[in-house]
Amino acid sequence: MMQTAGFKMIDLGRDVKLQNFIDAAVENDADLICMSTLMTTTMDNMGKVIEMLKEQGLRDRFKVMIGGGPISQSFADKIGADSYTENAVEAVEAAKKLVGKDK
Repeated sequence: MMQTAGFKMIDLGRDVKLQNFIDAAVENDADLICMSTLMTTTMDNMGKVIEMLKEQGLRDRFKVMIGGGPISQSFADKIGADSYTENAVEAVEAAKKLVGKDK
């Protein structure tokens, strides 16, 4: 859905080392870091990526979107994500707003 909407997506796959999200975003001059999970055991890693961005002085450089089965808006608020969406259609609209392509 994101590619169809004109976004260049870099799929890092599953079981991704947390630093790899940041490295890929920097290397590709990304606007967004998008993370999704289907397991509650990996949810905390999303917050860790945001904390790592802060520690590395990069938090303001990237918008962070999260989603997946166990994720909620309250969890997104708790970890400081810029956007949470329930499905791919909402994700495209949110991404457009975050990068200013919604006009």
